[in-house]
Amino acid sequence: MKTEGTKKMRMVLFNKILIVLLILAGTSVFLSGANASENSCIDCHKTLTPFIEEQKRFNQIRIQHLERDASCSLECHEDRIRQLATANYQQWQESLHAVKGVTCEACHGGDPKQATKEKAHVNFKNNTDPQSPVYYTNVPKTCGKCHPKELDNFENSTHFKKLESLELAPTCTTCHHPHTFTVLNPEDFRNSCGNCHSVYKKVAPYDIPLKAEDMLRKVNKLKFNIENAREDIFWAKKNGTDVGQAEKYTDNALKTYQDLAPMWHEFNLTHFEDVIDSANAEIKKAEDIVKPKPLPTRTESAQVPGFIGLTGLISLIAVFYILRKK
Repeated sequence: MKTEGTKKMRMVLFNKILIVLLILAGTSVFLSGANASENSCIDCHKTLTPFIEEQKRFNQIRIQHLERDASCSLECHEDRIRQLATANYQQWQESLHAVKGVTCEACHGGDPKQATKEKAHVNFKNNTDPQSPVYYTNVPKTCGKCHPKELDNFENSTHFKKLESLELAPTCTTCHHPHTFTVLNPEDFRNSCGNCHSVYKKVAPYDIPLKAEDMLRKVNKLKFNIENAREDIFWAKKNGTDVGQAEKYTDNALKTYQDLAPMWHEFNLTHFEDVIDSANAEIKKAEDIVKPKPLPTRTESAQVPGFIGLTGLISLIAVFYILRKK
């Protein structure tokens, strides 16, 4: 019995040793065969885990909290570190930039073909360095490499002039948050523009947040009007109406609508509204062709009592007079 038990223990120990050796062998093979991926920025940042040094620091904080009988959760600190470590990649992964294949080096620089962090980050500068392509005053030029129309309009804005003079002013990432690059909804502008244009910050005009929100709603309404007009043109053409000119008017409005996004970055709301109104005027012309106004109906003039009416009235009076006599 004792010999059999000893054999089992030896077998278990042997299996454990074998598993460890296999793991070590697999790891060495993997490491020796590691090559630079197609984009090492993505491969590295998507696998970031909590930083070891930061974990140690938070562990020390937790110990100090416990010594003072202060309630503390290690998971809370770990979650925060994990968010910091992986947030940039996660946000980018869900962005339109990821869909279009615009990766880290397009904005940050570096060499995505290198396998090691040191080589991949060569000439890489922190965003607090004025020479960095993502330093706040350099961001417009960096974004402008892919968005030249937006840059052209932004360079004509008061925002850009203040940014050039190194004053506090919005840059691209003020509205299009880094790594998500989302386009704001109309209701977002009240808070976004209100960060500066408010009585508290003393940046006039104070009604800019409301005006910006209203302008974006008008853009959405223009889009709706264009879609309605195109549908009306489709059915009018089916019914044999000549819609050639109506289609031209609608195409003009559509082109204007497509130019609104770059034009917005000039932040000239008065001009922006005039352009929207001109596009709506084109839609009105198209609608007048495919849905002409009905002709006004002829209203009959009030009839003046004629001979028959007058005779009837006299007869009624006579009857009433006779009855009273009786």
